[in-house]
Amino acid sequence: MSTFAYFLSKGYSPISKATTIDGLNTISVWTPATGKRVFVTDVSFFAGAVGSTIAFYFDTTTAYKIAEFGAAGSVTISPNIGGWESTVTSGAIFARVSNSATNGCRVNLTGFELEGTQI
Repeated sequence: MSTFAYFLSKGYSPISKATTIDGLNTISVWTPATGKRVFVTDVSFFAGAVGSTIAFYFDTTTAYKIAEFGAAGSVTISPNIGGWESTVTSGAIFARVSNSATNGCRVNLTGFELEGTQI
């Protein structure tokens, strides 16, 4: 059973977050509700015309790196991640891209917001 199907079977509702990143700033791409933790089941990333590398972080803008992916210009990637579970209650997921043009890079995350304690 996939992690997505597992959380559906437990009664959780899936949530999708879509963000466009312009420039080289590190930004929050998913901030859960107070007292909740994020469990990401799917990621997709569209690199702008010049291509980019994207890095994801838990609960901070520069530490606790989850993963980093690179994509050529005008390409969408959807890596098989299995699942990323935050252990920080109310902690956001951040992303930072390199070579971001003004047309931006598109990030889509799908997953669930869980209660503050682990399942």
